[in-house]
Amino acid sequence: MDNISEQLVKINKTPKEYFLLGSIWVLAFFLVFIFVFLGINIPTFGSLLFLLCIGIMFGAFKLSNLLSVEYEYIVINRDLDIDKIVSKSSRKRIVSVKLNEVQDFGKFTPQKAEKLASRHFDQKFICCNKADEAYYLTYKHAKKGMILLVMAMNERTKTEALKSIPRTVVSD
Repeated sequence: MDNISEQLVKINKTPKEYFLLGSIWVLAFFLVFIFVFLGINIPTFGSLLFLLCIGIMFGAFKLSNLLSVEYEYIVINRDLDIDKIVSKSSRKRIVSVKLNEVQDFGKFTPQKAEKLASRHFDQKFICCNKADEAYYLTYKHAKKGMILLVMAMNERTKTEALKSIPRTVVSD
């Protein structure tokens, strides 16, 4: 019987991202206002400016959706796959981990973060919010090199992952 667990983690926007989101929409409405004003005063270009306004609003919508990020953790038997989902429409696999080859696993505490900061990693993936109770794992990937993966696993996902992670590397 297969061990399967899926978990979706929505990433909260930072104040910087909220500022960027607001800036996108303020700029879009400002440009639409200017083009509507020009369309009223120069009627020969009215239909072209109307199409341009629609394009600006569509572009602002697409740009603002790029700030909506989620991660999906999928544990199937001895494999952990992490997918990054942008705007609920674009999915990209960022890493696949063979759980039985994990080198280190545990709770991601500030003390552990300090220790891990002194180690060399070819890639680091932070797949959770700062406020989440996070776990980390280190893994030697065949193509990506040494990886540090930080994620907010719920109990079910953690339990399924721990079934395959060697007990000698678990520091939790």
